[in-house]
Amino acid sequence: MTASYNPIIQHILLLTAINLDNVVFFRLENSASNPPGSNAPSILETGKAFTAKGMQVLEYVGKETMDLLISETGIEVDKAYKEGEEQNDEDQLSEEMTFDRCFYIYGGPEQLEELEALSSHYALLFNRRKAKLSAEQKSEYDAKLKEIQQLFNLSSEIDGSNASSNKGKTIKRGNEGSSDEMKSLHDSSVSKAADMAAGFTSALTGLPVNDIIQRSAGRLESLHSEGVHRLSEMCCFAVSQLLTFGKSIISGANKTEDGEDDENKVNIEWPEDVSAKAEIIRTNAQTMIGYVEAVSNSFVTGISDVTEAYQAAIKGVSAESHTAVPPTSVQEKASAFSENLRADQTTAIHKIQDGVQFLAYVVLSTSMNAA
Repeated sequence: MTASYNPIIQHILLLTAINLDNVVFFRLENSASNPPGSNAPSILETGKAFTAKGMQVLEYVGKETMDLLISETGIEVDKAYKEGEEQNDEDQLSEEMTFDRCFYIYGGPEQLEELEALSSHYALLFNRRKAKLSAEQKSEYDAKLKEIQQLFNLSSEIDGSNASSNKGKTIKRGNEGSSDEMKSLHDSSVSKAADMAAGFTSALTGLPVNDIIQRSAGRLESLHSEGVHRLSEMCCFAVSQLLTFGKSIISGANKTEDGEDDENKVNIEWPEDVSAKAEIIRTNAQTMIGYVEAVSNSFVTGISDVTEAYQAAIKGVSAESHTAVPPTSVQEKASAFSENLRADQTTAIHKIQDGVQFLAYVVLSTSMNAA
């Protein structure tokens, strides 16, 4: 047995020696062509080139070795590779179905980062301008900041917080219908969840047990996947709307200071009062959160409907065959998917809440006269 593998080992060693010699030659040649005092590449650059060449050698040796092992031993590595590849594809698909993954694809983190950057910038401006005010004025602005931050805490109950949001209506034609788009996303998502669950009871009628289990599991996975995508899309759109509000307020403040209107900026009609602006943002954010909750609930309801259809179908098969169907993982999967969607709903609401809080300094700082 050992003797039959000697030629393979010898071949591997020979390939390694030849190719490593090439790496050493490459290193020496590079040193000779760049003497001290010349514009030679740095040690780091040379090391990178050396490492890259070495990796090429190892990759080449690995491929040659694998080919040799296959030809000499007949090991079926291709089948094992394909099975591993399929497993990796399943893992990747599972990863892509997560809320954070979808939120990232839709560009949500970048928008939250932009909101955070605006918050930091205008917090700095606020503190600079406040430093030049009298002690009484400083106290007034500190109290106003606390009031706005309290308004932007969406979980708190605020008197008069249900102010009509039509004060912040969009007046620039290019941005009309943005709130309608959020409602459209909500409506289409709720409708999609209902359509995916509708008629599933009849679809299972007359099927054998294995088909009932397979189809039910597949429909549950589809509902969960679609629900995750819809929630992340709506959350991203909500954060985008908050960013639009911030840019609009900044644009209005710049217009007041410069006397010029920037046509590239979003133009929304805002009231002069700072608290009124904050109430408009709060009301809009609460409306968007309501849409997110409704979409989450619709897909959870769809999962529940499919689960009930599955249970009824299994019960019917058991009654006809007079045999009990052993427990399956369908109900466990349904429960897990529902919990995941509720968790994703909570995550989406937290991200919207973060976006709203980032606007506190933007709203207040832009109301102060530039120093």
